Amino acid sequence: MTPEGIFFKAVIFDLDGTLIDSAPQVRASVNKVLAGHGHRVLTNDEIIPLLGRGARYTIESAFAAVDGEKTVLEIDRCLEDYLSHYLDDPTSRTVIYPGVIEVLEKFHAAGMVMGVCTNKPSPTAGLVLEELGLMRFFAAVKAADDVANPKPAAGHLFETLAAMGADAVHAVMVGDSESDIAAAHGARIASVAVTYGYCKSDPADLGAD
Repeated sequence: MTPEGIFFKAVIFDLDGTLIDSAPQVRASVNKVLAGHGHRVLTNDEIIPLLGRGARYTIESAFAAVDGEKTVLEIDRCLEDYLSHYLDDPTSRTVIYPGVIEVLEKFHAAGMVMGVCTNKPSPTAGLVLEELGLMRFFAAVKAADDVANPKPAAGHLFETLAAMGADAVHAVMVGDSESDIAAAHGARIASVAVTYGYCKSDPADLGAD
């Protein structure tokens, strides 16, 4: 039995907007790319709606927001530049949300297996977790480029669970976005929506358990 009498043995967490507030960090890297192409930079309020669907979507949407049309090849190069900037400085503007460490420590002490399922690219996801001291809690991390179809595809959760050595019957997904809860619904596992993060609508409307 897990804390509060809930029969979960495994917990999958989203990363950005759930465990950490990385919007200022993403914004800094995106703005370096935009400025390098002669465009205006984005505000934090402008960057938040662009999060949660992967780095390529963020870059494409950022250029669209400043009316900067780019070909697929140009977006490829801009994405490489973005990742380079992010890897150079992965956490100086990133914070762990209040209460996260306490929750992770409580679940760890209760013997729950935990993993991260994120649409962040694997190089940045791993580095951020390491630098923030969070990697020690997780049995597995599955980023967007680790799978054929990332969230909201249910397969992303299944591959995360497999890497954790856990099964869907006793698992719960914790996230802040439409993609997280949709993936949980597709995988037919329980879901929890946090009341903060980068959700584009009211978290109460996501249909989480």
